[in-house]
Amino acid sequence: MVRPAATGLATAFFRLYLLERLAGGPARPATILAAVAAERLPFASGAFGRALQSLLEGGYLAPAASATVTLTALGAAERMAERERWSAVVPTVLRLVGDSTARPAPLIADPAPVDRIAPVAEAYLDRVLVAAVRERIAAARDGGPTFAVVLAQLELDAVGEPTRRAMVHRAIRATLGATGTFFGGDATAYRYGDAGVAIVAPAGADTSRGERLAALVRSRLDELMRTMTSSVRAFGAARWQVRAGAATWSPDLVTSTVLLRRAESALAADGERRDAA
Repeated sequence: MVRPAATGLATAFFRLYLLERLAGGPARPATILAAVAAERLPFASGAFGRALQSLLEGGYLAPAASATVTLTALGAAERMAERERWSAVVPTVLRLVGDSTARPAPLIADPAPVDRIAPVAEAYLDRVLVAAVRERIAAARDGGPTFAVVLAQLELDAVGEPTRRAMVHRAIRATLGATGTFFGGDATAYRYGDAGVAIVAPAGADTSRGERLAALVRSRLDELMRTMTSSVRAFGAARWQVRAGAATWSPDLVTSTVLLRRAESALAADGERRDAA
């Protein structure tokens, strides 16, 4: 007999469990695993590790403070999709095995309080990006080089939500994976919200580097979309728009919030220009 633990069922279940548990806020993986163990489910713990790894690699979860993981904007959308899939499956399962009384969820306390990072530029800004910008600002104040922040977003329509997510995920992964090739070896790329990327790179005396990087990331995402729509039949009907905006740090920009807000304003202005065109 093949146990559920030896199939993809265990991994699929743990993906749902992780997404649901983290919807309430960051938590330690060990704490979540302890809660799963208390449920006494017929699944091997190895599937929990595979589910956690797949969610991290897919950008649905991100590391947070105090050795915790947190749900990203992409993960929030995936959580809703997983809920829909399981909601369709569970009634059939209950009919097959017979309805049963639901067990109360076990109470598992966190071993230590979790430090919550306050949102800096609204919930869609990735905490990893915010932390990187803060580090760059601290280094610049200590005599390091000035730097530029570029925010880019990909907007898609004329396709269903699963197709949109698949296209966005492919484009973002391809962009992050070729950061050094396209943007320079000193540039670092991060996820930005649900459908965007952020580039952080030293600028020094080159005050125009941010604008050049914005043009490069805009061109890169547009090229990826053209390739996907021409090579994958399911993507052929998609319509897209790429927006990008840049901001360069200067001593008058006191906090990371101000710098990111300025980059966000440039991003919004780029979208207005393209809509007008």
